Amino acid sequence: MLKNKLEIDPNEFAMNLIKGMVKQPEVTNQRFIKEQLTLYLESYYLIKDFNNLETSQFETMKDKQISELFDKMLIRRFNP
Repeated sequence: MLKNKLEIDPNEFAMNLIKGMVKQPEVTNQRFIKEQLTLYLESYYLIKDFNNLETSQFETMKDKQISELFDKMLIRRFNP
């Protein structure tokens, strides 16, 4: 079941975002670099959080399915 889990590479995602940024002529190099760094870090950690949430949700789903299976087995055993 975990083979269907969606996982995004945080570095690749963040790098692709900042590659698309275009420096405007009125923006200083220092300001542009700060904006790129901010976007990189925010997106990197957002994707890491997403991946962690995705993993925990799969584990929760697996536990829930096992519990439901046992419940069904018990119901059938005591209610033929």
